[in-house]
Amino acid sequence: MKFAWKVTLAALCILMLALGTGSYLLISLSFSSNLEREIGMGREEMQMLCVSYEAVCSARGITLENIEERGRSLNRTLEEEPFFSSHQFRVVTQSGGHVYSSMDSASDRELLGQVDKRTSGYVLRHDKKSGQYLLHCAGPVALPDGMLYLETVRDISALFTNRDTQYQVYRWIVLLVTGVSWAVMFALSYWLTSPIRSLGRVAGQLSEGDYSPRARVAGGDEIGELAASFNRMADAIEKNVQELEDAARRQEDFTASFVHELKTPLTSIIGYADILRSQKLNETARFKAASYIFSEGKRLENLSLALMSLLVVGHGGADEARTVNMRLLCEETERSCRPAMAAKELELTVTAEAGVLRGEAPLLQTLLQNLLDNARKASRPGQRVSLAGRAVAGGYQLIVTDCGRGIPAGELSKITEPFYMVDKSRSRAEGGAGLGLALCQKIVELHQGSLRFESREGEGTVVTVTLGGVAGAD
Repeated sequence: MKFAWKVTLAALCILMLALGTGSYLLISLSFSSNLEREIGMGREEMQMLCVSYEAVCSARGITLENIEERGRSLNRTLEEEPFFSSHQFRVVTQSGGHVYSSMDSASDRELLGQVDKRTSGYVLRHDKKSGQYLLHCAGPVALPDGMLYLETVRDISALFTNRDTQYQVYRWIVLLVTGVSWAVMFALSYWLTSPIRSLGRVAGQLSEGDYSPRARVAGGDEIGELAASFNRMADAIEKNVQELEDAARRQEDFTASFVHELKTPLTSIIGYADILRSQKLNETARFKAASYIFSEGKRLENLSLALMSLLVVGHGGADEARTVNMRLLCEETERSCRPAMAAKELELTVTAEAGVLRGEAPLLQTLLQNLLDNARKASRPGQRVSLAGRAVAGGYQLIVTDCGRGIPAGELSKITEPFYMVDKSRSRAEGGAGLGLALCQKIVELHQGSLRFESREGEGTVVTVTLGGVAGAD
């Protein structure tokens, strides 16, 4: 059952219960009050008749002994007197004999049994044939030598008819109120639950893989807060799913690139090895084949070492951080890279300010060597490559600059991905595998730093590395 139906039925049941109970009690209380008033009026009427009958008997000197002799004249007086003739009543003796009666019904012996010298009584009777409700009252009439009983009857059918009419009207009112209330409550509950239905639709779209929809936040009530929380959850899910998809894509790209990088040298190695195994070659051809096998084997070795370094750094395999003298580190890197720079006729300049840093010296040296090696590969003979180091607030900054080919703007966001190469043919020709900058990125992250690239095609590239740690003088 829909929530709006549940709310409507629950509210309708509560309303009907309250309305039905209240109306029933109101009608019942009103009827009881009117019935008590009728009973009081009937008993007062009976008491007045008893007192008046006693007065007439006393004035005429009527007793139980002479009531039969004087009864006829007394009865004529009662019939002629307007007060008595306007009421229906009956006078009987203790034995049940009729003295006077203007009533059609027989004497009520059960009622008379409730009456004594000081007590009167009454009883309600329902005549099923006529459908009438009658109030019978009886009281004592004291004579000098005994007691008579006076009975009255009062038709109170109108009271019960009025009650039944009220019940009938009440039923129609309940039906009308139920219909109107159902329509109003359903419209209200449907409106109140519309944000929940919106949440349901958005949740369904999320479950089907569409993470863009968001729930509409209307108002600051609990449902509005729920919608806002749901949207925050959807944002987090979309972000996590996007990150997982990006990670899966990078993993697939990594695997594809790794297989490709392995396939090319292995194909060369297997081909030239087969030539050496199956053919008779002269010394020159054999040397050439062996040289290809050696160079491709070195390429595989470099690829393995680069992958190992990347995995070690990526999984936090570095040793415990130590204090690193950054100026000495830059000078050692200059000495190790200068032969390769000189072989390509490049000018290398290194300027480093004094500063110390908490970190891993071998990893930081690998970082600088990779950046300088990339600058070397991008530069042409006669150009200059520079390395500058300076202490900054809370760390140390390294800047590697070259005047080489530069990097297209659309490629800058991808160059730190494993196996990514802007110019694949040139990189492979120079022994690159596309893992250097990925390794640099991991080393920088391990030292709580940042890596920023600025480049223009044909003008060169500036790489800025900002490392976290405590900087100071030597």
